[in-house]
Amino acid sequence: MSDKPKEDVNGELKIGELPELHIVGLDDVVLHEDPDMERVARLVDRFSADGVLKNPPVVGRSKGHRRIVLDGANRVTALRKLGYSHVLVQELDLFDPALTLGSWHHAIERFSAEELLEHAASIPGVTMQEEEAKPVDSVPGLARFHFPPRRVVSLQGGEGLDERVNQLHQLTQVYHRFSHFDRVSYTNMDDLIRNYRNLTALLSFKPFTVDDLQNLTHWDRRVPSGVTRMLLPKRALRFNLQLEMLRAGLSVEEKESWLQQTILEKVADKSIRFYREPTFFFDE
Repeated sequence: MSDKPKEDVNGELKIGELPELHIVGLDDVVLHEDPDMERVARLVDRFSADGVLKNPPVVGRSKGHRRIVLDGANRVTALRKLGYSHVLVQELDLFDPALTLGSWHHAIERFSAEELLEHAASIPGVTMQEEEAKPVDSVPGLARFHFPPRRVVSLQGGEGLDERVNQLHQLTQVYHRFSHFDRVSYTNMDDLIRNYRNLTALLSFKPFTVDDLQNLTHWDRRVPSGVTRMLLPKRALRFNLQLEMLRAGLSVEEKESWLQQTILEKVADKSIRFYREPTFFFDE
């Protein structure tokens, strides 16, 4: 039997291993996707009531471009509506090889297959084709409907990025209300039917690239809410920043200095925990 000590899965946290957190001006970040205004309204109420930003939005930086919000469009929009000028963000290199750009799937309820397909057929430049059942995770041309139990209809769209985004907006607007769809990462139809009693379709999307995001934000264009999905190399959660710090009449440099000192104190107090295993939150 080996006398080698077992690895401490949490270990001694080092500053360089932590997610990179900063306080920046809200004008210095740009959205690549539309916010979900129903969720924004709920966040405005919550921020007003408890005054806490639990999870920092995630932004990607690249030379010559504003920071792109990769995750947190609703939080950023809610803070803007409340009149804040600064925001706590987790920042990473947009070209970090450990950053993966994917897409969510939309679990759609209450709309029949006929309604969804009739609407898709009305979109200029979109063509549809019935297909044999395909793996849900295979990449579609524009998007792909999966109707229970095994019907598949693929959508082809325009070649250009601008036309593709326009077509996605038109495609999703027919059901794009919080009560009519949910964004999901899993694709097993039996699980989806069990969790969504009124499920009528699963809609999958072709992922965007980093270059796509840069071009879209340069043109001040956005993709529909809930389409892009970012898998990060690391993520900061439950920082629980008191929003009064963002409201304080200090410069962004002074707030940044306070933040970095606060992080040092949290490390010294051993109040930061790192979990290697996949984690599920039941209070979102």
